[in-house]
Amino acid sequence: MRLVRIDHVGVVVGDLAAHVEQLEALGLSLDRTNENAESFAAYYPCGDPSVELIEVRDPDARERRLPRGEQARIEHIAFEVDDLQEVRDLLRARGVTVSWPPFPSGTAQMIWTEAETSGGVQYQFLVRPEGEA
Repeated sequence: MRLVRIDHVGVVVGDLAAHVEQLEALGLSLDRTNENAESFAAYYPCGDPSVELIEVRDPDARERRLPRGEQARIEHIAFEVDDLQEVRDLLRARGVTVSWPPFPSGTAQMIWTEAETSGGVQYQFLVRPEGEA
């Protein structure tokens, strides 16, 4: 198993427009977006990794991912890896709960740890097709 790079840091936000304005004022530019039934995400690269701003649109998921009264929270750190099954097996052997099967998003496949079992931090691991960054 090889950690390829930090891909992004996911931040769940209560006011997407305000956070977009803040990142753009710092000189970052929108690279891409991703949307699913639960949320909308905007990716702002800074060097190789990106800051992922996540607006959770589903009310139940929002309650879970951004507790009442919070403006924003770092939700996860995402690593690109070369083998998801190897990562899953290594983490499970260490007592970490990992989502499985992998979740497809665009051309990537991804899994997440449960923060309670991985030292209080949720980690995301993803693989992309060969040659895609």
